[in-house]
Amino acid sequence: MRPVVHIEIPSSDNDAVKDFYSALCGWEIQEIPMGGGFNYVIFGTSGVPVALAPVSEDIKPGDVILYFESDDLDADIARASELGGEVVLPRQDIPGFGSLGIFKDPTGNRVAFWQNADPGQG
Repeated sequence: MRPVVHIEIPSSDNDAVKDFYSALCGWEIQEIPMGGGFNYVIFGTSGVPVALAPVSEDIKPGDVILYFESDDLDADIARASELGGEVVLPRQDIPGFGSLGIFKDPTGNRVAFWQNADPGQG
């Protein structure tokens, strides 16, 4: 069984969305500098981490993305494609954190796999 390990909520106004969920759910906010003036916003929940994803041409409000745990990202993305999924973002490495791949299921929902970085990798 694969647990959900991460959830992203699209946001076009991080300040408003941070205030909203912090007040609504009591979540603490952590911002991780990712370079280029971009901070990845993660809420400290008591369960699965929830983060904000920037709204873009490809990610619209309502396009919440669930990330499933993966021990072999490349094999999982290939399997999703074999089963009728459409790969939207092939393997994307996030140095020091892990790797992700996003695909659409047969009905068009965006979902993803996340593989943690190996311990000791920088």
